[in-house]
Amino acid sequence: MAPKKQPNAPRTNDEALTPVATYSARGNQTIVRKSNDLIQNAMYSLTLSQQKLMLHIFAMIKPSDTELPRYEMSIYEFLKLCGVDPHNGSMYKQVKKNIEDIANAKVQWIRLAGTQKITMFRWLSSATIDEGTGKIVLTLDQSLKPHLIQLKEFYTTMNITYTLPMKSQYSIKIYELCKSYQNLYLEKKKKGEPLVWSIETLKKQVDCNASNWAHVRRTVLDKAKSEINGKTDILFDYAVYEKDRQRVIAISVTIEPVDKQVADQKLNEITKLRSKRLRKKTTALEVAETGTLDDDPNILTLDYVSVPETTIPYSYGATPDLMAQELGVKAELDKLALVLAPEELDAVHVIIDAMVRMAGAPSDKMIDGGNAVFFQTVNNVIDNCKGLRRWFEGVASRYAAKVIPTARTKRAPMPYLYKSIMNDLEDYRLYVAGIGVEELRDEDAEPTENQAPPVPDLLEADFVEAEPDAAPAQLTSEDAATKKAMIAALEKFSDYENLKARLSGGQQEALEDIVQMTAYFCRRNVKGKDDGMIEGKANMQFVGSLNRVIARYGDLSPLFEALAVTMDYDTYWKELMKNPRIKNPKLVFQTEIEKALLMPAAVLGEFRARRGQDPLGAPVRDKEVDWLKAFEEV
Repeated sequence: MAPKKQPNAPRTNDEALTPVATYSARGNQTIVRKSNDLIQNAMYSLTLSQQKLMLHIFAMIKPSDTELPRYEMSIYEFLKLCGVDPHNGSMYKQVKKNIEDIANAKVQWIRLAGTQKITMFRWLSSATIDEGTGKIVLTLDQSLKPHLIQLKEFYTTMNITYTLPMKSQYSIKIYELCKSYQNLYLEKKKKGEPLVWSIETLKKQVDCNASNWAHVRRTVLDKAKSEINGKTDILFDYAVYEKDRQRVIAISVTIEPVDKQVADQKLNEITKLRSKRLRKKTTALEVAETGTLDDDPNILTLDYVSVPETTIPYSYGATPDLMAQELGVKAELDKLALVLAPEELDAVHVIIDAMVRMAGAPSDKMIDGGNAVFFQTVNNVIDNCKGLRRWFEGVASRYAAKVIPTARTKRAPMPYLYKSIMNDLEDYRLYVAGIGVEELRDEDAEPTENQAPPVPDLLEADFVEAEPDAAPAQLTSEDAATKKAMIAALEKFSDYENLKARLSGGQQEALEDIVQMTAYFCRRNVKGKDDGMIEGKANMQFVGSLNRVIARYGDLSPLFEALAVTMDYDTYWKELMKNPRIKNPKLVFQTEIEKALLMPAAVLGEFRARRGQDPLGAPVRDKEVDWLKAFEEV
């Protein structure tokens, strides 16, 4: 027999006096009040997102609070405080790690000249994550109380909205320093005196370990200027004030206030832009505010409610496995299996595999790693049809009988298939069995008197076969006008950032050089070797070969991934250096890239055979269900 649950222990007087700061009540507060000591004399190391999180936490303190509050929020709300899209599934597992990093980050006072005492403390005294309810409780260290509570003098007030667009961890600290020193600067300005900052002290204040002035100037001061001036309520500038021989040891700074009307306008612009971005990222995906442990017990994840009628987050475009799983949920494959013929169900699998690639295909408009046009189209169907099952059921027979066989006869089957799918998603009303979009009902419900019965024969006859309106996007001779432009084009057609994120450190280094070398060959013009191949600045022998890869696979990521994995810098150069017959390893690297660009099919075939995978790196499924692979190889 299970033991009886003990009643909750009564709260102590201290706990009773402690205010509770919840996200719903205080999450929209944007004014932070911090003592000048905490800004000017504290040394700590926090990432950009962690700094922003702590500012949000400080902003949830009210001037009337007499004690540091206890922060209570859901994981969902915590993600929003972190500035993370709560619908981005790939970010949930960072929750526990972020809390641990902040809880373990120490704060140390800068030792003043002539003193021996060193004081250290941590931001949080406790952090609790309730895996049963998904609630987070954070308690600030009591050492922070005199620097945040009931401040009467020597403190700084600032609106943290100005820091939201900042992308450098140094910019936020420089902004805080400027706000804390602004009154002193204005007083000194009246007296004709400069406000001087010591470089060594500044490096401690902003947590910069750079040893030379050029680095401090470029990465700290100039970057801060670009993110503060014209975008906040102050104007910041600096000039070299003192040198020790050639070493800069001090700078004079100016911190001018911006006209209040202009500053308020900037606030409104940031707020509107942030709201617009949040609206773009918001989906109908339901998030259960309960915690759950993934396979890794050290990682806390949010229980993600994946049901047929919820839309798919853009971030799934960068995670093919999750995208395939989600499309399977939307399609309700178990129900389709009961009503479709085997060949029609096979066609559904082909469509899903193609849609997975479409979701991550690079385009001019990408959101969180997903192809925005594709996601807007497919989510519109999900929104209006309560899922994708009706759509898949409506198109399955035609794809099995006509679209897929026709695609197999095309020189570029994948673009043809992509075009067909996009057309049919846009015309989804034709395929939901004649049910009015506003009157969609459960499958088992009785039809109403005014509701027209399904007319599949008419829909089939009315359909105009999809044919690409134009050749798929490819590299052109204009892309090779400059080396920089060529590299940009190669990165665009390889979904570079998402590809890089999938690779190890050594493979990432290899990828960078592979792209650089590819750009060289796409612009190479060697007399006697490249005669007749040049169009403008482009070597069309190489550009044409890459375009054939794009036509077959949709982009260049399969080829570049195969090369990066094969030439993993963690092992590649060591193996070359070991070989006594190789006198010039760099020439070998260059030659291998050249051969790979001219014979990409051989590279991809060898890579696939070696890894037992398809060209995109996904594990090959059993032969009888590896629909897309079989489809491509026809």
